[in-house]
Amino acid sequence: MSEVLQVCGCVASAALVASALLGRPRRLRAGAVVAALSIAVALVVGEAWDDVEPLRDRPLLFGSAVAFGVAALGGLAAVIRRMPLALPLLLVAALPFRVPIGVGTEDANLLLPLYLVIGAGAIAAALAAREAGGERGRSEPRPLLWALAAAVVLYGAQSAYSEDIGFAARNVSFFLVPFAAMFVLLSDVDWTPRLLGLSFAVIAGEAVLFSVVGIGQAIAGDIFWNPALELSNDFHFYFRVNSLFWDPNIYGRYLALVVVIVAAAVLWARDARAVAIAAAVLAAILVGMVFGFSQTSFIALLVGVGVVCGLRYSAIWAAAATPAVLVLAFGAVVFLGGTSEAEDSAEEVSSGRSTLIEGGVDLFTSRPLGGHGSASFSDAFNEQEGLGPNQTTISHNETVTVAAEQGVAGLVAYAAVIVTAIMALLAGMRGVAPGFGAPASAITDPRGSPGAQRLARIALEGAFAAMLVHTVGYGAFLTDPLTWAILAIGAALAARDAT
Repeated sequence: MSEVLQVCGCVASAALVASALLGRPRRLRAGAVVAALSIAVALVVGEAWDDVEPLRDRPLLFGSAVAFGVAALGGLAAVIRRMPLALPLLLVAALPFRVPIGVGTEDANLLLPLYLVIGAGAIAAALAAREAGGERGRSEPRPLLWALAAAVVLYGAQSAYSEDIGFAARNVSFFLVPFAAMFVLLSDVDWTPRLLGLSFAVIAGEAVLFSVVGIGQAIAGDIFWNPALELSNDFHFYFRVNSLFWDPNIYGRYLALVVVIVAAAVLWARDARAVAIAAAVLAAILVGMVFGFSQTSFIALLVGVGVVCGLRYSAIWAAAATPAVLVLAFGAVVFLGGTSEAEDSAEEVSSGRSTLIEGGVDLFTSRPLGGHGSASFSDAFNEQEGLGPNQTTISHNETVTVAAEQGVAGLVAYAAVIVTAIMALLAGMRGVAPGFGAPASAITDPRGSPGAQRLARIALEGAFAAMLVHTVGYGAFLTDPLTWAILAIGAALAARDAT
C-alpha cells in the first residue's frame, strides 16, 4: 500500500472515530464506529498484502481466513445481541491478552481477542441502533470526548509528514481506532452494581492467574516467548518473569491497576470474610509483581493506592504523604536497587532510558511545533544518534515521546486529555468521597453497604492515577486499551452519578 493511501486511511479513520466519540444519536455513533474499523482493517490488510507473500500467492488461503473471520464476528455478534451483558464482560476479560504475530516485516503482540470482541460489539451495536432509530446514547462529559477526539485526529493528521508512515498507520489501525471504538461501546453500557461486581471478579481472577503463572516461571526458571528477556535474565543475578505477557512492564502495569482496584474495595469492606478473600488476592498478585521486577509498576501502585486512600480518608494528608513515600521508593531504587555491580548511574538503573529521554528532548528542540510526525521516534532517534535501523522504538516516557513526535501541538492535546479525564473522573466527588469532605455514609447504599457504582468511581480514579504515572515511566498512554477502558467506565459512572 502506498504511503499516500496510508495517510488518507489514517486521517479518514481518525475523523470517523472522532465522529463516533462526539456524536449523540446511537445510529451515528454506531455507523461511524463500523466505518472507522473497516478502514483500519483495510490499512492492516493493505500493508500485509505488500509484505506477506502467502496473502498474494495463496488467494484461497486468504479467502478462507476472511470467511472464517467474518463467521466468527457474525457468530459473536449474534451472541452479544441475545445477551447484551456479554459485551462489557468480554471486553474487560480480553483487555490483557496479546498474541504474538507477524505484521508486515515485523513481529507484533496484538490484542486479537479484544479486536474480535470490539468488531462483534460494533456490529451488534449497529444492528441495535438501527432498531432504536434516533434514540440518543448516554451523555459522557463533553470536554473529555472533545479532547480524545482531537488527540486521535491530530495523530492521524501528523502521519502525513512522519518519518515512518507505516508505523503510524499501524498505531492508528491497531490501537487508536479500535480502542476509541471500545470506548464508545463501553460508554453505552448500563453499569449496574451486578455488572460492576462481575467485572471486578473477572479482572481479579485474571490477575491471580497471571501472578500464579509468573510465580511458576520464577520457580521453574523459564519464561514464555520473549528471547530478549531470556537473554537479559542470563546477564543479571535476578530473574524477571512475564507471565502470559510479552513485556514484564506491561505485566506489572496490569497487576498494579488491579491491586489499586482491589485495595479500594478493601478500604470500604465491612464483611470480615470479604476482607480475608481480598487480602489473599492482594497477596497473590503482589508476589507475582515482585517477580516481574517492574520498578515503574510499583511506583505507579504507590500513587494509585495513595489516591484511593486520599479519597477514603483525607485528600490533604494523602497529597502530603504520597510524594514523601515516592521519594523514599525512588531513593531505594537508585541507591539500593541496582541489579548488578555495574549499575551505579541513573542510566544504568533505568536500563538506558535516561539516554533515550535526552535524545527525545533533543528531537523536540529541533522541531518544537509539530514534531517529527506520528510514530517517528525510533527512526528520528536512530538517525540523530547514528544508530542502525530498529535499534530503539520509544523513549519509555510518554511525555517525551509525544513531544518528539508531535511537538507542542501534541503536548497540548496530551495535556488536554489528562486534564479533562481528571475533571471527568472527579466530577461530583465532593459528595461521594469522605476524603473530599463527604459524610462517611455518602458512598453507602440504602442497606448500609458500599454502593458499587460510587465505589467503582473511586477505584477507577486510583487506577487512572496509577496508569498515568506508569506511562510517564514507561510509555503507551492512548495506545493501551486499559486507559480507554478506565476512562469509558469512569466517565459513564460519573455521568450517571450526576443525574
